[in-house]
Amino acid sequence: MINLFGRNYSVDKHGARILACAIVITLTLSFAFPSGSIVANNHSSSPLLIQQDVIAASYGTLNATDLWTNLWNSTSLSSVTNYVRELSENYPNRTWTLSNMSPSANLEGAWTWANDVLETNTDGELSFDQITSFQSLIAIKAGTDPAPRPAILISGVIDSKLTPGANDAGSSVSAVLETARILHNYTFSCDIYYILLNGGRVDDDTSLGGKALVEWLEDNNIDTLTALEYDRLIYEDVGHALSPWISIRAEDVNGLYQSEMWLSDIMMDLSSNYGIGRVHIATDLVRSEGTFAYEMWQVGRPAIHIIQGYIFEGVSGSALDTWDYEDYNYTKIQSAVAAVASAAAYVGLLGDGESPTFYSHGIVDVDRFDVQTLTMTINDFMNVSVSWDNSTTLNTAIYSHIDDDFVYERIEDDGYISMKYLVPEPGKYSVLVYNIGPLNTSYTVNTTSVCDIDGDTLSNTFELAIGTNVYVRDSDHDELNDDFELELGTSPISSDSDNDGASDGLEYSIGSNMLLNDTDGDNLSDGFEIDLGINPTEVDTDFDGLDDYSEVYEWFTNPAESDSDSDGLWDGFETLNGLNPLSPDSDGDSLGDLFEILNGLNPLSLDSDNDGWSDAYEVEFCLDPLDPDTDQDGIPDSIDWDPREHWISVIAPVGVLGLSLLILIFGLLKHRVYFKE
Repeated sequence: MINLFGRNYSVDKHGARILACAIVITLTLSFAFPSGSIVANNHSSSPLLIQQDVIAASYGTLNATDLWTNLWNSTSLSSVTNYVRELSENYPNRTWTLSNMSPSANLEGAWTWANDVLETNTDGELSFDQITSFQSLIAIKAGTDPAPRPAILISGVIDSKLTPGANDAGSSVSAVLETARILHNYTFSCDIYYILLNGGRVDDDTSLGGKALVEWLEDNNIDTLTALEYDRLIYEDVGHALSPWISIRAEDVNGLYQSEMWLSDIMMDLSSNYGIGRVHIATDLVRSEGTFAYEMWQVGRPAIHIIQGYIFEGVSGSALDTWDYEDYNYTKIQSAVAAVASAAAYVGLLGDGESPTFYSHGIVDVDRFDVQTLTMTINDFMNVSVSWDNSTTLNTAIYSHIDDDFVYERIEDDGYISMKYLVPEPGKYSVLVYNIGPLNTSYTVNTTSVCDIDGDTLSNTFELAIGTNVYVRDSDHDELNDDFELELGTSPISSDSDNDGASDGLEYSIGSNMLLNDTDGDNLSDGFEIDLGINPTEVDTDFDGLDDYSEVYEWFTNPAESDSDSDGLWDGFETLNGLNPLSPDSDGDSLGDLFEILNGLNPLSLDSDNDGWSDAYEVEFCLDPLDPDTDQDGIPDSIDWDPREHWISVIAPVGVLGLSLLILIFGLLKHRVYFKE
């Protein structure tokens, strides 16, 4: 078995010799004729990197190699086998009925059994509660950081179809319970949620229980670092090439190495270095549809789906799905649990600020090499030391899996090599130790680096020193990442750096000053202005000629509307001219101010021409509100019997009528006299 770049190659002696020779030739040519990338790393250290290194030294180191060795050796094959046996034999047909949202009796019995196992495995520390309408089981191993803490979710599915349900999905229940057991004695900074979903096998296309759980996380504003979802795990048929594998799938939800590939790389390397290389990173994400992990991806949350490599076997979920089916291999659960528990513990323990250190040792013969693979999460220094016990010559190189090239190399014959390489970007790297000769030797490699769990480009140790959260890119939840706030000069631990009532993220989005509580200097705080819906960067938001402060506290007008009373006149114009900006009719004469101004009337007087009739009356009756004598007859409108007609026009017709009446009367009188005579 040859391990190269995190992969195991099973070859016979002849094949191993050929492979080794090919690698030796490649390495020799690379070292002898280095390309531009195989050079000492001479990047200058920025003040921040120097500061982070100084701080990191005060926090100590986490021995990841010892941690992973202990966890890998703690997983019990008998335990995971017995869990599946008990669940499938004693509680088969663990069905969830969607029509009335209720469990079968066997599913309820399985809940009680799972809770008893969890309590036993954690010495009574943990027990399951139930959440969502699907009554999914959840137990929370509380971290040591102040609440609210982000969480790592470790989940499986407990309901089944009308089958024994050993692999579908008893194997995932077994994995969750075993993970809780081996992590029990560790204390982490973050929370660990152990989850057994109901409603995970009701619909082949959607994890209904998983979808409800995601909604619960969203509704309760729970930050999650990742979800590690166990699925079917134990089928293995040597007739299928994929069958021995455990496939892990992760979606790129935010473009960060920490969210997609970091833990996947760790789990695969763990499987190669401590197991037999079962874990395989798969990219066909369509295979994860219908899972809790897939539902997490839909809302932009990181998750990893963990399932057996061959998923079309036709046994799981059928009547053959008994715990002792001939093609079931329980070492696959054991490997999956060891990888998941090791990755979760690594993340949980790094929250204390310690820098991870890795070591490897052994004997390397002349013209042979050994490899140590690790993941880097930050643009910072990788510190490598190699020591050996004689005068042979070792050639040590750093290989970047990102560039697929060697990026650093040193050759020494004095028993010690030290390398300090500034990693340009997060990803997977390997340290190769190649014995040029002339002696076989025992050696030790130690690699140490700072870590950035959340992907905000700030090391965990630095974040702890300044009070930010190592697990959350935006510690104060103001929608600005911690590193960006440091660049801006705002506080990454206060959502409102200038205490003006507006969050830094909101101020940044609208362009106000996050360090000045009154950006425009109008004596109104930015937060107050934003709450009112006005612009904290403009003294006069509505450009009506009145500053916002005057509108709010003096005129009580709307600073976001240039015409508060909707009379067609800007507030500034009205106040300048003595009008009421809160009334469309300042003088109360029922004629709008704009109408009066356009028609030359006085919007501040009921009777513009002082003739005793209001402007509104005169307009209604077609009089001239600007002339006290509309008909120019010398009689004021207020006493004129017909203010719209000149008196001559009235008297002349009256005189003719009166004369005619007199003549008529005279004629009648004469007629009477004549008749009498």
